[in-house]
Amino acid sequence: MQILFRGVDLVSRAIVQFSRFVIIASGIALTVVMTANVFARYTLASGGFSFAQELPMLLFPWFIIAGIVLAAHAGGHMAVEWLYDKLDGKARLAAFVLANAVSIVAFLLLAYQSVVVAEIAGFEHSPVLQLPNSIGYYALATGAVLVSFVTVAATLRVLRFGWDQRIEIKAEEMPL
Repeated sequence: MQILFRGVDLVSRAIVQFSRFVIIASGIALTVVMTANVFARYTLASGGFSFAQELPMLLFPWFIIAGIVLAAHAGGHMAVEWLYDKLDGKARLAAFVLANAVSIVAFLLLAYQSVVVAEIAGFEHSPVLQLPNSIGYYALATGAVLVSFVTVAATLRVLRFGWDQRIEIKAEEMPL
């Protein structure tokens, strides 16, 4: 059982590192593309890059969902902190497990529905890059599964080690 807990924790840490990378890489890419397009609008006769309107729409969902995964890992996504402060012991633990279970089920349902919609949206393609319009929906599905996993990991950590081992979000400590 201890190997399972270590494995879940290891995968959760890898997901967090991956999400940080996605935020940084997509944030840099968005900044570079948008800046280059603004510069190109004023310097090129074509009025900018034709792909520059589509690329941000493809990158932005990955940027956002990676942030949601990090927030879920830190306990800051859909948090019910006010309730935890009013409860003690087993009642607080039960509320935590219940809230996380609801969150896990909701995100897994969201992932499933995102894949269903992605299959429909995949028939359409962007005009310039000719990429399927399903990319954003797959980003949402992927992120929802990752949020579910890090929520499972957080729940198992608290069940195993106690309330003090819960990762608690603090606004002043929000670096990537």
